[in-house]
Amino acid sequence: MEAFTWWSEEHKTLASEVRKFVDEVMPRAEEAWWEREFPKDIIGSIAERGYFGAGVPKEYGGMGLGTTGACIVIEEIHRMPGVGWIFGAALMGGWHQVIEFGTEEQKERFLPRMAGGELGAIVITEPSVGTDVAGIETFARREGDKYILSGKKRFITGAGVADRYMLYARTSDDPEEVRHHRHLTGFIVEKGMPGFTIEKINEVMGFDNVPNGYLNLNEVSVPLGNRIGEEGEGWRVMVSALNYERALVSAQVLGSLREMLRAVVSYGQRRIQFDQPTIDIPTNQFKVASMISRLKLARLATYYAAHLLDTGQEAAVECSICKVFNTDIAVEASIEAIQVMGGDGTTKFYPLQRILNDSKVSQIAGGTNEAINLTIYRMGLRAMADDLRMPRRIRHSTLGVPITRAGKPVKHSQVDEDSLLAVLAEDYRVNPGLYMSREDLKEEFDVGDAELDRVMSSLEQKKLVKLHRRGEVITLAKATHQGLKQANPPPYYRWFPPWVREENIF
Repeated sequence: MEAFTWWSEEHKTLASEVRKFVDEVMPRAEEAWWEREFPKDIIGSIAERGYFGAGVPKEYGGMGLGTTGACIVIEEIHRMPGVGWIFGAALMGGWHQVIEFGTEEQKERFLPRMAGGELGAIVITEPSVGTDVAGIETFARREGDKYILSGKKRFITGAGVADRYMLYARTSDDPEEVRHHRHLTGFIVEKGMPGFTIEKINEVMGFDNVPNGYLNLNEVSVPLGNRIGEEGEGWRVMVSALNYERALVSAQVLGSLREMLRAVVSYGQRRIQFDQPTIDIPTNQFKVASMISRLKLARLATYYAAHLLDTGQEAAVECSICKVFNTDIAVEASIEAIQVMGGDGTTKFYPLQRILNDSKVSQIAGGTNEAINLTIYRMGLRAMADDLRMPRRIRHSTLGVPITRAGKPVKHSQVDEDSLLAVLAEDYRVNPGLYMSREDLKEEFDVGDAELDRVMSSLEQKKLVKLHRRGEVITLAKATHQGLKQANPPPYYRWFPPWVREENIF
């Protein structure tokens, strides 16, 4: 796949090198996948080439190529079966958290190990806690220069093979701190700490040779030096890391999409039905065209989001969009790809079944797509608030139809029942089915909220206005039928298109 114009020469060189590496070790990766063998030798080869440190700063033993570098590597690595999951878990399990929130001592201690290929894991989910991560129950109590952790975690990719676990635990039950998300703290728990054990290994779709399991923490003593960020800062650490994690999950999917597309096209060029290659059947060509389009869009969006992160910009919405878009299209495209290949596509002898399984898991990993869509909605509305502001409209003096009003109206310095009702009545003429928001009314009246509320409430009591409240706060107002009658006589609201003859109406 193409390099992007904003990539450095180091990024382009890395992409070329890791692509060749994956091509070389693909046979061994497939062999390990069929044998359900953890690919330890491939992990070692990846470590020898320094790919675990693609995003780690050079001063700590890495390549210094940021999120973009990490995405480049994981896109290629995830073309292989199994390996991409464990590699991705290692990248997500502490690198970003230590870089952004760790002390200098922690950076010097952990980052060279991460860059050198030490396996890691991200530890959030619990038996009773999934999407609602604020409800984490694993508890950490402070005792001098250490914390004692107790609880259980599950769906941990790399359970048992990882040496490092980026874990979040509750450090307070105070309702006020919980309400402000100051009740969680991040820790790096290391393999071998007394009381830290693997409870169970799951059988997860797509994880044929990668351990994913439950962790049990029985009074695990974790040094203060392994706390990432301040106590109570875990929510902030976790949310920041989730943006990075979602960029990586998005890049993982790109590798799968590329392998899927290659399988479908090469198969279709060689499969003959009705005396022609199946790739020549128009319906198959439509499916392949859609796969190409989605892959191109997904790569562009993913590496743009990575670029935003690397340049220190806010990218929560972009990373979330990439994660949802990429994983959704991967599931949809996998199903279409299987349809193109027919019966062969359903077998494990081609990669499509595996890619479909991987893609489905990706819709859940890093936060379910449903939960992330809520993030996109809430943060997207805030980020685009100016662009999404409803234009104020007025009734054209001669046409009688609603048109956008240029500039801002001259505000009334006072508000009374008649003037407020007149504004609501005028809004009825252009937006008959809508309420006016408080913000709309504040554009018309230069008065305080208390005075505006007083007048609106008085009109409501007289049944001249309907109000909508969020809690105790009035948010929307609309004139009732009685209010419209009091504001203006019926002919004021009347309008017909020029082609309608009034004598045919009355």
